[in-house]
Amino acid sequence: MPNTAHIYVPTLASEQLDTGLCHGRWGWRSSALERGGALQAAQTLEPGDYLVFGHRGPNSRVKPGGWSDATLQRVVVAQLTAALFTEQTPIWHDDTYPERIGLRLIADLGELSGPDLGSRAMESLRLSANKRGVPVVTPGAEVMGHLVVGISADSADRAEPGDGALSYVLRGVLSRRNASVLRKRMLGDSTSTCAFCGRTLPNSLLSVIHITPLHSLSTEDQAGVDNCTVACNLGCEQLFRRGYVTVDAEGIVTAGPSSRETPDVHQAVGAISGRLVAGFTARSAPFFASHRDLNTF
Repeated sequence: MPNTAHIYVPTLASEQLDTGLCHGRWGWRSSALERGGALQAAQTLEPGDYLVFGHRGPNSRVKPGGWSDATLQRVVVAQLTAALFTEQTPIWHDDTYPERIGLRLIADLGELSGPDLGSRAMESLRLSANKRGVPVVTPGAEVMGHLVVGISADSADRAEPGDGALSYVLRGVLSRRNASVLRKRMLGDSTSTCAFCGRTLPNSLLSVIHITPLHSLSTEDQAGVDNCTVACNLGCEQLFRRGYVTVDAEGIVTAGPSSRETPDVHQAVGAISGRLVAGFTARSAPFFASHRDLNTF
């Protein structure tokens, strides 16, 4: 049974968290692990253990249990891929953090409150906050089981902490939660703009879609915004999903191989061809390239 490590990330370390997730690494200063058995706790972590990162919580200098109803502005769930090791390769801009673990992202859950995570997880994160962000480890996956039940709207997705299928259930539930968080992050309050045609529409007529299908990607890539774009339900979503249009290396909408299947398809493709996709970046470019490869035949 995997264990669960809780790691608090302070408010000013938002960039460090994103950098660590991007590189599949987390690290601590050696001095941080020298106190209060922190090194021994970190050394107990093994591949397959769960990691819960809590970011931007309230004042942690409160009595035990004082975070039971608190809210964390960001909660990230990951899984350990490499046990504690020492590495000097530069990753973060502010410090080396040589005492490192490897990780893969499962889901970036956004804001969560104490009842969602459970009192045990919140207390562990509070303790981590008071100990310079060192890992606070709880045995077993009880916290993960509570998280599944806490954020799942479908009782069929619920699993007991000891259930052998917990990892599978956890990924399914958190993937849906992650999709909801991504939609809120990428769309405005009531209206947003289609990245392909540029029309401003009610959010009900827009979808946040994956550029490259999830089955073709690692878990880390599935969870991030770089593999997502906004497409309208008035035609652009299906034109892109089905490869009638692709996006070139410069971010320009380009007619796909099937674009002349019928005159009406050709007309619809022509209406958006040549446009620069909104939000195209160097980080999203590889996903658009993968989409092109999958739809070149």
